[in-house]
Amino acid sequence: MWHRFGRCGWHTLTDALDNPDGDELLAVERAEADRARRAREAAERERRRPACTRCKAPFSDERWEEKARGCNDDGLCAGCSQPDADRKAREAAERERAAAEAAVAEAKRTSSWWRRS
Repeated sequence: MWHRFGRCGWHTLTDALDNPDGDELLAVERAEADRARRAREAAERERRRPACTRCKAPFSDERWEEKARGCNDDGLCAGCSQPDADRKAREAAERERAAAEAAVAEAKRTSSWWRRS
């Protein structure tokens, strides 16, 4: 009788040398190693995931790809960048409106009653 390392129970010499379930055991061990490798890679990917500079929330995959491409690299997540974009758009519209009002006021100020068309 033989006791095989890594196996439970006692085996005869022919059973121990035959190794009938070695291929199945190898497949199970490879599957476990593959699952562990994928889990490590996923954990490493999450560890490298950038976070928003304002709210510290991790970026979504889409936002991370945008940051990697270099477009819209302000360091903010979508939730934080949208209010900033809205604020900037309001400020630009306000500047345009103020410039238009100033142009109209300047036109009224510089025109005289005899040059009106």
